[in-house]
Amino acid sequence: MPIEQVFQFDSSDEGIELIKAILYLDGFSMYTQVWNDQPPLSTIILGFWLNLFGKSIYSARLLTLTYATVLVWSFAQTLRICLGNFLAVIGTLLLIISCNFLRLSVSVMIGLPSLAMVMLSIFILSLYKHNFSQKNSQLLILLSGGLLGLSLQIKLFTAFIIPLIIFDLVIFNFNKYKHQIQKRKIFLHPLLWLAACLIVFILIAIASNSLNYEQLLQSHLSEETITAFSAQNSQILTLSFLLQDFDYLLLAILAITVIIQKKQWENSFPVIWLVTSFIALMNHRPVWYHHYLLISIPLTWLATYGLQLSLDFFRQNKWYSKFKLTNFSQITIPYLAAVLIIFSIVVTPIKLGVMFVENQKYLKQNQNHIQLVDILLKHKKYTNWLFTDYPIYAFYSGLPVPPEIAVLSHIRIESNSITAEQMISVLQMYRPEQVLLCKSKTIQQYLSDYLNQNYVKTYKNSLCTHFLLKGIP
Repeated sequence: MPIEQVFQFDSSDEGIELIKAILYLDGFSMYTQVWNDQPPLSTIILGFWLNLFGKSIYSARLLTLTYATVLVWSFAQTLRICLGNFLAVIGTLLLIISCNFLRLSVSVMIGLPSLAMVMLSIFILSLYKHNFSQKNSQLLILLSGGLLGLSLQIKLFTAFIIPLIIFDLVIFNFNKYKHQIQKRKIFLHPLLWLAACLIVFILIAIASNSLNYEQLLQSHLSEETITAFSAQNSQILTLSFLLQDFDYLLLAILAITVIIQKKQWENSFPVIWLVTSFIALMNHRPVWYHHYLLISIPLTWLATYGLQLSLDFFRQNKWYSKFKLTNFSQITIPYLAAVLIIFSIVVTPIKLGVMFVENQKYLKQNQNHIQLVDILLKHKKYTNWLFTDYPIYAFYSGLPVPPEIAVLSHIRIESNSITAEQMISVLQMYRPEQVLLCKSKTIQQYLSDYLNQNYVKTYKNSLCTHFLLKGIP
């Protein structure tokens, strides 16, 4: 991935996360001075990282790559415990080349870091199950719960994992303690896990002053937000997720069938995760492309189970000659799994080709972005504040933005969580010397009259329009 060369991998979230971290470093408070509809932990860590390694896009993306490494390693270790070393390596490769995974692995966004903590929590739980009889196994329970608490303080969309893990722990303990008299032990470890999760979440929330219902929850769940986005579009995007790695889906369906037929409930966690996340996304608005990680991780996990089903087929002498069938009665589960693996191998170069084309598209867009940054830098010595709905330009140019409008996300704009009066009030209070409007026609309509009276339009391209305060050379 061209981690340093691409101006942006995401048209909204990268800039928002970067500018929040910069404002945090500058001493502005989240939720009181900076409107923020996400938990604080990612902003705090990113701010510390940028302060330590430099305020550059390359440095920020290296942090995301670190999270991705944790996710991949945890996924590989979980598969190793469940399926063995060989399948763990293959399954990990499948995850890495799954749709958008590499892009999200270097994008300065919070979904993947949150899921990295989830996957690490699940790996620790796998260790607990594997070392159940040892004295210190309860420490693994506490550590796993704490990691899930960290995940929630990065992004709340992993909250649905909590009941899945508790259910999985209850079933596991039931099988271990069902012959013992003291049945309360069945619920002890799930309660310990939940307590650790809640304690870590609450302590971070108190320390960072992030217990803000209006910004964290109401901004996402209010009627205004839900009605601002099309349910049909969200459902179509969710359904398309199942087609983005269609070869994985076919292997996963085969694996799910075998798990249900053979009642292998110890392998059911990724099945429940996949079904639950799909149902949740089908009923959620809005759905974005990066939500696919909620599906792709359990989907790849199950696809790896599907790979396991083919091993007996490939162990046969001259297995390649066995693909010829004289009748359908010869079709077996290992045969089907082997066919699907061949199909997956065939389509893999196509996936890699699509990734290459997308990266070239991002690189071609660089010139237009750089032109806009150059315009901002031209007037930088006269500029105290930049008003923009595209804060990644502020990050590249090193210009501060008013904290009240640092987060002008699609949700905040389309749900009318910020009004025209509030934005004009920000303009009047800060009198920003430069204004750069890009993605939102709504904001342009809000500010059109005020900008015409007080600013001069200096530049416009297919991406943005630049304004300069009257009187600024």
